[in-house]
Amino acid sequence: MHRPPTAATAAGLRLLLVAVLALGSWLPSRANAHMQGMYKTKAAAEKRAQELKCAGAFPMGGLWMPCANERALHKAIQTN
Repeated sequence: MHRPPTAATAAGLRLLLVAVLALGSWLPSRANAHMQGMYKTKAAAEKRAQELKCAGAFPMGGLWMPCANERALHKAIQTN
């Protein structure tokens, strides 16, 4: 039989949700890191590639990322 949550249970779940959201804002996810390195144009991604000392740009989900591919991008980020 399913019982409705008590006020204490609901309050605990709200606290847990707030904690998870706060933690998520402190620890950037890989997706968030990718979003910061995505550009609307190939030219903008190529400009960033020059800054990272790699060449080219590659498409990712309708946007562009710097360097020839994801492996080259991760290598460039680690060395800069």
